[in-house]
Amino acid sequence: MESSAEPSSVDAGTGTVSRAVQLLAVLADAKGPVTVKQVADRLQLPPSTAHRLLQLLKKEDFVESHGESRQYGVGPAFYRVAARVLAGTSVPARAQPVVEAIARRFDETVLFGHYLPAEGALAFAARADGEQKLKYLIDMNRPLSLVWGASGKAILAYLPPERARALVASEGPSPATGAPAPQWSDIEPELAAIRQRGWAISESEKLPDARGIAAPVFTSAGVVGCLCLTSPKARMPHASTQAIGEHIAEHARALSHELGASLK
Repeated sequence: MESSAEPSSVDAGTGTVSRAVQLLAVLADAKGPVTVKQVADRLQLPPSTAHRLLQLLKKEDFVESHGESRQYGVGPAFYRVAARVLAGTSVPARAQPVVEAIARRFDETVLFGHYLPAEGALAFAARADGEQKLKYLIDMNRPLSLVWGASGKAILAYLPPERARALVASEGPSPATGAPAPQWSDIEPELAAIRQRGWAISESEKLPDARGIAAPVFTSAGVVGCLCLTSPKARMPHASTQAIGEHIAEHARALSHELGASLK
């Protein structure tokens, strides 16, 4: 029985589709128009193949060429599809499986805090609980402070400095202890430390005798919320906070990538 070196039409079509999808991802991640050579290098393809793929997608308006520069960018059809997908995307719904996975891993309450730009606050919009008997009563879908608690600070650390400073200046006392709001000079180093390690930790700031560990979640537009684990301090020894923080941050980065963020 003779075998053919040529791929079947199905295999060839699948290869073209795969390469076209990868090319669209290159265009979506690019900071501006790209050349045929840049596409070829990124996808490890011959320039002739990269050019052919660009022309195929240009014919369908997913790619457009830029004048005489021989550069290519996102076309109108790509924008339309992306806008429709984005309009139908619920970030809390995408976060829910991640929240559940972390809750199973550590057997504690985990939440997704959704950033509310207009209010300068967050609202817990997704939740999963472990099997522990002692659970906190946590208000869902209600605006809460960005200044108090790991959940708030994980978002606050990534806001423009002037916005963060204004929120700190207008903040009231701790809802857990009544302690006065921090001064900007006090909280600024803490926010810098959060950006450095990628996650935040707090004790008894939003809830009495609780420890929170949270990591920020991003979209292409910036910070959109956080993943936060909340537990009584007695159930979360200090020795375990580093590992928990890194685990939550890893999940937050994966969720951010899924939501379209380009993280360094």
